[in-house]
Amino acid sequence: MTTISKRNLVKGVTAGVIGIAGATLLSVATTSDVQAATTGTVTYEPGATTVWNNSDTPSPIRYLVKDQTVNIEGQKQHAGETWYNIGNDEWVPGKYLNVTEDGNTAQAQASQAQQAAAQTQTAATTTATVAATTATTSSTGAVQTAINAAKSQIGVPYVWGGATPGVGLDCSGLTQYALAQAGVQVGHNTVAQESAGQKVAVNQLQAGDLVFWGSAGATYHVALYIGNNQYIAAPQPGQSVEVESISSYFMPSFGVRAL
Repeated sequence: MTTISKRNLVKGVTAGVIGIAGATLLSVATTSDVQAATTGTVTYEPGATTVWNNSDTPSPIRYLVKDQTVNIEGQKQHAGETWYNIGNDEWVPGKYLNVTEDGNTAQAQASQAQQAAAQTQTAATTTATVAATTATTSSTGAVQTAINAAKSQIGVPYVWGGATPGVGLDCSGLTQYALAQAGVQVGHNTVAQESAGQKVAVNQLQAGDLVFWGSAGATYHVALYIGNNQYIAAPQPGQSVEVESISSYFMPSFGVRAL
C-alpha cells in the first residue's frame, strides 16, 4: 500500500479533513465488519484525503491520493455518512472511496442513494394511494348525493314534461334533478341522458347509475338505480315518484354510469 506523508503535501490535503471535533465522534459510532466489500479506490481529486485514527484523541494519521487502493476491513455509520476501516483502526470517509464488492463496483454512497430512492418511491406510492382514495371517496359521495336527492322526491306526482322538484316531475326530470345535485348536468329527455356516461349492462349496474328502457337512441323511460335490484322512478301519469324493483315484467334495457 502506497502512502504519502503529510510533509510532502503542499495543497489539497485539507479537503478531505472533517475536523478534530467531528473525528472525535467516530470513536462512539457503531462499527460492523464488511463481508462483501474488500477493496476501495480513492476518488478524491483536488489533492489527498485524510486517514483518521479511532483513538480517544482522534487525529490525522496519513493521507491517500486519488486512485490509491486500500483494503477494507469494516465500516461504521456516523451522522448519516459511511466510514470505512482500512486496517489498524484507520478510517476514511466513504464518500471518497469507490468500493468493490465481490467484483461489482459500487460507490460507498450507493446504500444512501438506494435509501433515498426507496423513500422517494414510498412517498410517490403514498401520494398515489391518497389520490385514489380521494377520488373514490368523491365518487361515493356524489352517488349518495344523487340517491338522496331522488329519494327526497318520493311522493311527488308525475307530470308530463315536469322538471320542478317538489311540484311535478317526469322520469327524465327526476334523474336530471338528482344528477344535478351531484354536480352532473344532463338534458331533460331520455336520449340526451344516454350520453351522460359509460354504458353498462343491466347485470353490472351500480348504485347511482341511470337505468334505461328501450333501444339506445330511442329510449322511452329512465330511472336512478339505488342498489339491491331497486331504482327510483317517476313512473307515469296518475302515479308519483317511488322506489321500484327490477323484474322480468318490466326489465330495463341497459344502464349508464354517470357518477
